[in-house]
Order: sequence, then C-alpha cells, then structure tokens
Amino acid sequence: MPRKERERRYISEYMMATWPEGSWQLNVELGAIPPEYVTRYGQERAAALYRPTRPRVDAVRWEKDRYILIEAKIRDIKAGIGDLSFYRGMVPDTVDLPFYDGQPIMYRLVVPWMIDWIQRSATASGIDVVVFEAEWISAYVEERKHYFSAEYRAARAEKMRLREILGVD
Repeated sequence: MPRKERERRYISEYMMATWPEGSWQLNVELGAIPPEYVTRYGQERAAALYRPTRPRVDAVRWEKDRYILIEAKIRDIKAGIGDLSFYRGMVPDTVDLPFYDGQPIMYRLVVPWMIDWIQRSATASGIDVVVFEAEWISAYVEERKHYFSAEYRAARAEKMRLREILGVD
C-alpha cells in the first residue's frame, strides 16, 4: 500500500487557501552547497547534485517586504518548532532561496490545532503559529487514535497475513 503524504497534502492545501495567487514554493532546499561543487559544476548543477543531502522546509512565501519559511505539522507539532529553529541557522548559508532578495525572514508553523505550552514555546522562539483546519484532518486523527489499540493491531496483523498468503504487496 503506498504511503499517504498527508503533511505534503496539508501544506499544499494551506498554501493554496492562503495565497491562491502564488508567489510561493513547496519543499525548498536549505543550506550551503560545497564551494568545490559550485566551482566545478556551476551553481545550478551543483545544487542538483547536492540536493539529496540538503534539508527541506515545507514551503516558502516571498513578498516585497518579507520572506516566510513555513513548516507544517499534523501530529508532532512541537517538532515543527525545532525544525524551524534548525532551518533558521541554515538560512544565511542558503544562496539559492527562490526569489529571496534580502527581505526580513519570518518563520511560520502551520498546525491543525494548538496547545498552550507549544504556543508559548513558538512565541519565545520567534515563530508565528497558524491553525489551519482541513476537512480530512479530523478523520485522520480518529484513525490515529485507534492505531495502537489491540483491535487495530490484530486487524493489521490479519491483513498482513492475508497479503502474504495471497502474494499481494
């Protein structure tokens, strides 16, 4: 069964709902590209070669007066604060941010709900939090609630057993 890219769907829906006119990009690479790669291959080719090793922020939005790095989290919301804090340190070394022209950089965490202590931590870290509710999120949360239950594990084990018997992936 193919993996469902829920966070990618979630950030896409948020970006389309918030900025339908565009001026944003998903899955943006951050961090320095080794100078020896750039010298040898040029900036574009070096970026392509080094792409698998670079961390990626979920989205960026560029405007005349600000540039926003955006991370979306559905389940582990506090990890989004850590991710954005980590990316903050990488930005000065990222010479190929799309349409970045020296604007002040803002950091945004997009989540389906918020907990007070996480909000306080985000605020203390200089991270703006936006609660964005997609219609399908509540069904996913219900599904996750049962994921570790005995009944779900038994049903999953049976499904896997039948797949093996039938030779289905």
